[in-house]
Amino acid sequence: MLSLLSEELPRPLTQHLTTFAEQHPDWTQARILSSALSLFLLQNGVTDRAVSEVYLQAMFGDLFVPANDDIKGERS
Repeated sequence: MLSLLSEELPRPLTQHLTTFAEQHPDWTQARILSSALSLFLLQNGVTDRAVSEVYLQAMFGDLFVPANDDIKGERS
C-alpha cells in the first residue's frame, strides 16, 4: 500500500502509516497524501479554495459536497 513512501520516509512514519492503512482500508495512498499535503499547505498560508476542497474531500470523502459557485448559498 505505502510502497512509494516506505523508501522515502523515516521508519517510525512508515510503521504507523502501514498500521493505519491496515486498519482503514478505504484510505488509499493517494488519499493519505492528499489529506496530509493539503493540510500542510493550508496551515502554511495557502488560501486557495481548491486546496481546501482537496483537504475536505480527502478527509470526508462522499460526505463532503463542494459548494456550487454558480448558485450562492444553495447546494445541489
